[in-house]
Formats: sequence, C-alpha cells, structure tokens
Amino acid sequence: MAVAESTAVGIPDLQGFLAQYEREYPDEVVHVETPLDGTFELTALAAKLEKDKRFPLLIFHNVVIDGERMELPLISFMMASRLRIARLLGVGVAEAGLACFERNQHRQAPILIPRAEAPVKQIVATGSAIDVRRFPAPRHHSMDPGRYITEGLFLTYNRETRRDNSAMHRGWLADRDEVRVWMGPQTHNAHNLRQWEEAGEDMPAAFWIGHHPLVLLGAENHVGPDDSHFESAGGVSGAPVRLVPSETLGEDFLVPADADVVIEGYMPRGQRKPEGPFGEYTRYVGPQRWCPLLKVTAVTRRRDAYWDDVLVGHTHWISSLAKEGEVFRQVQRAVPTVRAVHVPMSGAGVMHVYVQIRKTIEGQGKVAALAALNTQGSIKHAFVFDEDVDIFDEKVVLLGLAMRFQAEHGLMLLNGVTGGPLDPSMDDGHTTSKIGFDCTKPLGRDFAERLAVPAEVMQRIELSDFIGRDRLARIPTEPWG
Repeated sequence: MAVAESTAVGIPDLQGFLAQYEREYPDEVVHVETPLDGTFELTALAAKLEKDKRFPLLIFHNVVIDGERMELPLISFMMASRLRIARLLGVGVAEAGLACFERNQHRQAPILIPRAEAPVKQIVATGSAIDVRRFPAPRHHSMDPGRYITEGLFLTYNRETRRDNSAMHRGWLADRDEVRVWMGPQTHNAHNLRQWEEAGEDMPAAFWIGHHPLVLLGAENHVGPDDSHFESAGGVSGAPVRLVPSETLGEDFLVPADADVVIEGYMPRGQRKPEGPFGEYTRYVGPQRWCPLLKVTAVTRRRDAYWDDVLVGHTHWISSLAKEGEVFRQVQRAVPTVRAVHVPMSGAGVMHVYVQIRKTIEGQGKVAALAALNTQGSIKHAFVFDEDVDIFDEKVVLLGLAMRFQAEHGLMLLNGVTGGPLDPSMDDGHTTSKIGFDCTKPLGRDFAERLAVPAEVMQRIELSDFIGRDRLARIPTEPWG
C-alpha cells in the first residue's frame, strides 16, 4: 500500500457528516435523551421504527450499562437508510449500488499524518487504563452472550505483502482487554491470521469504529486479496483516507486518523475461546464457535467520539450496495442489455438478487441468472425479469414470479456449491444449493398485456384534490396491501 507523507485534510469525519446532515435533513436525525438500557432496549426501539419503515439516524445520549450511564453517546441506524446513502453518493435510490461500485474503481491512496494531528489520538489508554467494557456497545438479542462491536472494521495486514484488509467482523467485549472475534474461514482476515500463525507469530490487529459513512461503505467493499481497503474507501468517499501509526503495533501498522475509536492489540497464535451464539444478519441465531481473540494493548479515541453501532439482523445497506454494483457489471459482461440489479433486504441484503434485463434472444434470462450467482458466494437465489418489472418494488417482483415463471423452462438448480458460512439451512456448514429463476417472457409469441391506465391520466389525478390533504393523512397505511 502506497502511503504519501502529507498533512492535507482528508474527507469529512463522522462529526462533520452528522452536523451537515442534520442541517440539511433535521427530521431524519433523532436525538434520544431519555435513559435507555443497552441490553435489548436499543434493539427494541429500532426494531419498531424498522417495522414502520422509518430509518432515521439515531443518536442515544444516555445509554445505561449495568446501571451505569456510559460516557460516549451511541449512534445507530446510520446505514439503515438507502435514501441517505444515495444522497451521499449523489444519485437516485435505484442507482446507489452501481454508483458505489463505480466509485470503487477510482481508488485513492491514503495519506499519512503525524500523531499530533490525528483526532483519534486525542485520548490514549494503555496498560491498566484499558477497559473496553466502558464503551456503550449494546447487547442486541436474547441469546447474545454479551455486548458486541458490530459496526467496527477489523483491520489486519498481510504478513507477506503488507496489504491492509478491513472487514466487518463482530467482536465480543469479553473482558477489559479481551475481544473475541469471529472471522469466516474464507475471509481475507482469516487468511492473514493463518499466515501469521504458520510463521509462529502473533498477528497484530485492530478494530476501528466510527467514520464518515462513505468511508465505511468503501472499506467494507469486497476487493481482491492484493487490493487495499483504504484505497477503496478513498475511491468511494472521493478523498484519501488519512492514516496514522498505531500506538503499540509499530510505525508500519497504520490506522485511520479520523476514526472515532481504535482498539488495537494482537491475536495470540493458536489461542481460541468460545464466542457466540450471536444474532446474525440472517435474522437467525448462529451457533457458538471457538474463535481467536484480540488481546488489547491500547485504546485511542477522539474527545468527541461516538460509539457507532449497526443492528445486526436488521436493515442496513453496508455490504449490499457494493454487491449490487458488482453483480451488475458481472451480468453486463454476459448480457449487455442488463438494466438494473437489486439486492433486497428480504434476502437479508445478501442471499437474493433481482436482475432486470431487456431480453433480445432466448436464453438470456438463464445466462443473467448464472452470472449473478457466480458473482458472490453468498448469493443463493437469482431472479431475472424483463425491463417492465420494477425490481425495487417487491410486490411487483412477486407478481412477475407468479405470472411469468414456469419451473419446467425457467428453473436452474446448482447443488453442492460453496455458500455463505452463516446460512442456517446448510447441512454441512459449507455447501449450499443455488437457484436461478428465469422470469422473463418468451420471445416470438404474444404474451398477455399488463393492466395499465394512460400515463397522462395518472399524472393528472392527485389524491389530495379529491380527498383533501388532511383527510388523506388520517387514512391508515397497510403494508400488507
């Protein structure tokens, strides 16, 4: 990773983003001053907002853990609004995934700044002053064994290439200086750990928590093992990420200077301890596993730090948007007439993908489905539709599946394929069945026409003109309609 010596100002940090966003969209930032217990209550509040399809940015100023008010405020739901992320990317909601992918193709090298200029170095704790349990990390779900880092990026470096790798791995705050970390066996961080352990060495590592949303979006991008996540974050955010040397891991272990919190340490070679069970993104509880641990050697943070939390198992677009763009480009190589791709929350933002194409020859629907399934190991079901099906409206998607799909002609089944490690339906924990659904209309023969009202009539009729705006607002919404 090439890093330039510079004191140039990088992208806005989390604090700058929050201030600007609240100025522009004050109704979408909710400050909760009432005391709220970090055990389950935060999740309950957010889950009710989610059920109402409301995704404001939540700032909790009075989080209580074991009867004690935590010092730092907690922020959550930051990445739960697709509209919010689309605004930051400067595109419409439907185009956000492709925009994220395109920005990732224009990566920017990070820059190095002195410790004295790094906000994350304003408060430094080492030795007996370390206690990660002082952070307001919540306990989200009933079977979680404790409180977790969830929207933290776990940072390691490849022992041979020195390439940085940041990825969202959960971390259980098991003791004052111990964080137990689960890393999927196919992840690059797990590969890095194997390298260090095979060399008979402990692996230096760190969590960095809290940053501008586009930095998080870029750093979480799935890139190659020889690519830099800091460079990806620079591309997606549009400015280089500022880095600073760690406190205890050496001058060459660089961490984000504008993060809110950095928890650094090392993973003792060969050591494993129980971790979990844990409420996964799948909306199911995952099993307990034997996992490596981070022995914490330093905690650094900003004076005005927030604790950034993602509600695992609830709506967020951190990884889904980049996946949409990646699938789009992969399908486009096989079917140039692809129009859009959507990775919906109904598949936990991971396992379902909807593809919209303009079909010109028979067989393109199946080709598009296969290309989508081959893009990401975690994608399990690919649905391909004609361009008149709005793939961002799941009621329309299901109607298309019901009326345009014939299993005899449109079903493709792939057995024994490596799948996402958290899928609770996998018998052996490694392989899955993948399915492609070709829901496109057959070419060369008439197909029933969709119901339609002339567009100019739809544009002319306004409900408030006939019902009244106040009366209209009193009519209850019914999400199942």
